[in-house]
Amino acid sequence: MANRTVSDAIAVHGTNPQYLIEKIIRTRIYECLYWKESCFGLTAETLVDRAAVLSSFGGQYGNQKPTEFLCLTLKLLQLQPSKEIIIEFIRNEDFKYLRALSAFYLRLVGTSIEIYQNLEPLLNDYRKLRKQSLDGEFSIVCMDEFINELLREDRACDIILPRITKRHVLEENGELKPRESVLQELLDEDDGSISSSSQEVQDVQENENVQDVQENEQSKDLDINKERDKRIEMIYLVIDIPSNRRRQRTRSKGRSRSRSRNRGYDRYEPIYRRRYSSRERYKASSYRPSRHRKRSRSKSE
Repeated sequence: MANRTVSDAIAVHGTNPQYLIEKIIRTRIYECLYWKESCFGLTAETLVDRAAVLSSFGGQYGNQKPTEFLCLTLKLLQLQPSKEIIIEFIRNEDFKYLRALSAFYLRLVGTSIEIYQNLEPLLNDYRKLRKQSLDGEFSIVCMDEFINELLREDRACDIILPRITKRHVLEENGELKPRESVLQELLDEDDGSISSSSQEVQDVQENENVQDVQENEQSKDLDINKERDKRIEMIYLVIDIPSNRRRQRTRSKGRSRSRSRNRGYDRYEPIYRRRYSSRERYKASSYRPSRHRKRSRSKSE
């Protein structure tokens, strides 16, 4: 009897409210020690005390053990309190984990219009919550992040969320008003201050324009000075060209002299080779080709 839904419960999304949680997770919750000790015999009034003592929220942790947050969610599905009570829990600002539990329950049970009307104001709640992950470690999550996850994601706290209609479809059908952000009031206040300070902005812009003109003039003067320096350098280069050429000529003469000096092999040749050139040596030698010898023999004969 402790694991059954109340007799006068109404079907949610065409099924038993408990069946919104998967069967394997439900069996783990039924076998959990917290369920057997703390959730037995709870009512809608006494469940508030259990939710106010919560220190974290999440799905399963460790060896796939359900958290206390998940156990109380299943107990709410069993009891099925009226939506007016759940909305009052959501509006309560004293206990943040009670608000998170009620928002999660309404996301499972409520219609699309009820979800948007009651959960979107919680996006302005920036209080920090402790979320227990599958590893058993805790992380800090703000309330608005958790509500945004409920409105946009398909799964939260290891439970598949029922599908809801998109907001823009409800706005087009006229079933839901456009969302008004809290920042709109700040924007309206800023419009009055902007109109009063428009003259100051114009003055600042004029001063900036004057500074830009001065900076442009200074940059032009610098460019002119650079061009003048370049021209002077070019003139100096043109003047130095002849001197460079003279240096090249003197170097070429020095090289030729050094080469002639290095060619001192004539000193080491014999005297008879120094006196005559190659032709003179050929003439002075006693060698004659054969044709000359034949002619000389014929003449002597």
